[in-house]
Amino acid sequence: MKMSEKKSATRRKIINQAVKLFSESGYEQTTMKQIAKAAQIGDATIYKYFPSKEQVLLGFLELRALDAIERASATHEFEYFDLQEKLQLLIDTLLESLLPDREFVAFCMDKFSQSPLFMMQDALKVKVLFQEAMHGYLTAAEETGELTDIPFKSSISNLLGEYVFGVVFYWIKDDSEEFSNTTQMVDLSLGIVSVVLSSGLINKVSEFAGFMFKAHLFRMMSDSDGVLSMLKGLKSGMAGMR
Repeated sequence: MKMSEKKSATRRKIINQAVKLFSESGYEQTTMKQIAKAAQIGDATIYKYFPSKEQVLLGFLELRALDAIERASATHEFEYFDLQEKLQLLIDTLLESLLPDREFVAFCMDKFSQSPLFMMQDALKVKVLFQEAMHGYLTAAEETGELTDIPFKSSISNLLGEYVFGVVFYWIKDDSEEFSNTTQMVDLSLGIVSVVLSSGLINKVSEFAGFMFKAHLFRMMSDSDGVLSMLKGLKSGMAGMR
C-alpha cells in the first residue's frame, strides 16, 4: 500500500471510529485519546491527522462528500448525463450515504451553524469539494453544447456548491414521510436552476442577488413549507421560459 493510500485509510478509520464513539458516548464525553485507541493508533499520531474533535467532524462531512462525488462520477455513462441529471444523482447519492448517520449529521450541522468556523467558506473543504464538482459539471455542459457562454462560472459553481450543502441542511430538518418534502424541493429547485442557466437569465443576476442567496440560504432551508411555496411560485412564473 502506498503511503498516500495508507494515510487515507488511517484517516477514514479515525473518522469512522470517532463517529461510533460520539454516537455511543456523546461528543463532549469522548476524548481524542479514546478515538486514537479505537482507531489503533498512537495518542500523538492522531493529532497529525486531526488537531481537534471539531476537525474530526469536518473530516466526517468531507469524507461523505468526497465519497458521494466519486460514486456519482463512477455511474455508468455519467459523462452523457445532462447538468440536471448529474446534480440529481449527486444529491441522491449524498443523502443515501448520510442516511445511516442522519442524527449525527444533524449534530454536525447544528454545531457548525453556531460556529464562526462554519461561516468561513475556505475552512470548510466539504464546500470546496462540491464547488469543484459543480465547476466540472458546468464545464462539461459547455463542452457538449448543453449550455453556452456561462458567465461568472466560478461564482455559479460556488452558488451551486452552497445549494448542495443547503439541501443537506433542509433534509435534516425534514420530518415528512420518507422525506417527501426534500424530494419535492429538489425536483422543483433543480428544474428552476436548469431553466435559469439554459435561458441565459443568469446574465441578469447581480452580485447582490448572489450575496443574498448565500446569506439567507440556511435560514430559508429551516422553513420547509416556506421553501416549497417559494419554489412553486418561481416555477409557475418561469413556466413560459422553456
